[in-house]
Amino acid sequence: MLTSRLRAPRRTPAAGPPRLIRLGKVKAPHGLRGDLKIKCDNSDAPALEALRRLFLAHGDETREFQLVRATRLGRGHFKIRLAELNDIEGAGAMRGATVLAAVSDLPAPAPHEFYYFEALGCEVRRTNGLKLGHIKQSFFTGAHDVWVVEGEDAEFLLPVVDEIVKSIDLERRVVTIEPIPGLLD
Repeated sequence: MLTSRLRAPRRTPAAGPPRLIRLGKVKAPHGLRGDLKIKCDNSDAPALEALRRLFLAHGDETREFQLVRATRLGRGHFKIRLAELNDIEGAGAMRGATVLAAVSDLPAPAPHEFYYFEALGCEVRRTNGLKLGHIKQSFFTGAHDVWVVEGEDAEFLLPVVDEIVKSIDLERRVVTIEPIPGLLD
C-alpha cells in the first residue's frame, strides 16, 4: 500500500459471486498435515493474516476454503492452514494453484491508503495534463513498488515514490506524475 493524498474509496457490498483478486501462488505442501507454502505477489501482504477465507484456482476450478491460520515465513512466503485440507496428498494437489481473496473480505485500508489493485486501469497524466497511458500492472522490486504504464506507442515502468507520483484520484481514475529526467525516454 502507498499513502496517497486522497481518501480511500467507499466500499459497497456486491451482489452475486465475489470479485476476486490474486494474492499469489501455492508453491508446495508444508509439512504432513495439509498446510501450504505460498508466495505472495506483494511481499508485505498485510491483508492475508486478517482474512477468514481464501479461494484457490487450479485449472478450470476455483474453490473456496476457510483460512484457519496464516504464518509469515519471510521474503513474501507464508504457511497457511485451510480447514478443508488435512493431509499432504490434498495439499500436494494444490501445488501451482493461484491464491485469491474476495475484495469484500479485505480489511478497509487506513485513511489516505489504498490497495494497489484499485489503481489498475487508472489513467496516468503529467502535471501539465499530458496523457501518458494507463496502469496495466503493479509489482514490488524490493526497494519500492513499480507500475507498468501502457501508452499508445510504448510501455514504461513508473516507480511509485512520492518524488514522482504527485496525486492519486481513485474516484476519477487519474494518477498525476512529475517524471524525473530519463524516466520516459
